[in-house]
Amino acid sequence: MRYPKSKKKIIIAIHGWTGNVNSLKSLSKQWKLPSTTWFFIQGPYIVEPEGFSWFKGNNHDGWEYEKSFKILNHTIENLIENDYLPKHIYMLGFSQGACLTMEFMIRQKFSIGGIISISGFIKNKSYFKRPENIFNNDTRILLLHGENDHIIDSKESKIAYKLFLDLGYKTDIHIFKGGHKIPLEAKKIIQEKIFTDI
Repeated sequence: MRYPKSKKKIIIAIHGWTGNVNSLKSLSKQWKLPSTTWFFIQGPYIVEPEGFSWFKGNNHDGWEYEKSFKILNHTIENLIENDYLPKHIYMLGFSQGACLTMEFMIRQKFSIGGIISISGFIKNKSYFKRPENIFNNDTRILLLHGENDHIIDSKESKIAYKLFLDLGYKTDIHIFKGGHKIPLEAKKIIQEKIFTDI
């Protein structure tokens, strides 16, 4: 007998630079989103003196991120094999983790329910400016950023907003009062703008 696909949503939580698998676990307890499972992953590149990163390298020599893409691909494949529908899979990234979600999703031929970028940025903007690179623009995009973010300027999310819109993605942006953090109002915005059944 083949059991029906799960109707539960799942959030793949992706930490920022020097974070780890536990960095975003408090969100699942604070938000208590209904019918939602959280899945926490960790960057493959070690940062000294402690923590992990999704990218390795520098602007001069180039950046390595293939291991990070493999983790995301493997995670999504496993979720689908465990009866999660792609439209019920979401990625939530903070800071560098948000950068990873955008850089990853733009290169995929499949879509998921959506990505939630909090205080993020797009590193390779030129790639986003070439429509021939885009295979699927059905994934919904939500960009959240603090107007007083002194680590990653909120203009980065405004640039990402225009890039995604120009490529035909359904995209929302919210600039909130505050700095480089996950805002309290994020839960409500996610539920209203992106976290809905298709």
